[in-house]
Amino acid sequence: MRRALLLPALALLPASAMARAPQALACAVIAAPEGLDAQLADSMLTLDEARSKPALDTLHALVDRCAADQFLGNKERDAYFAYVLGRMARDGLDSRLKAEGISSDLIDKALDIGPGNANNPATQVTQGDLRRVATALTEAGRDPAKVTPVGWGLITAWIAATAQMFDALRVLD
Repeated sequence: MRRALLLPALALLPASAMARAPQALACAVIAAPEGLDAQLADSMLTLDEARSKPALDTLHALVDRCAADQFLGNKERDAYFAYVLGRMARDGLDSRLKAEGISSDLIDKALDIGPGNANNPATQVTQGDLRRVATALTEAGRDPAKVTPVGWGLITAWIAATAQMFDALRVLD
């Protein structure tokens, strides 16, 4: 009798070897309170851990809830946290980049980021990354020397958030 009840229940569990469904990955994003993406973008722009802590604590609570619902192990939970942090920070950074006259698509294209692209693993933003973005800006008719320090900070944060998101997806797939 136990086995008969267990088999249908097992069918409901997500297989860790299979790629996560988009709605499963979106769980914490959908559940996030208004403005959390902007707070997480701020956390990517600052090294002040105390200032970032409230937003990160909120994100941890959301991720823990979603991870429990999806039966994620500790390694997957950590990767899911990194994925959601990167994804939501990108959401918060996108409008700021636009306000600086910089297209996030231009950055992604310059660095071969996005679905079906290389999405090279990254541990840090390199000068080579910034040179590729500067070249793309030039090709788009924008003088990279006229990008403000705020703009370069946003570009660097975008690259870091993107790398974090795609690195985490590798663990979750």
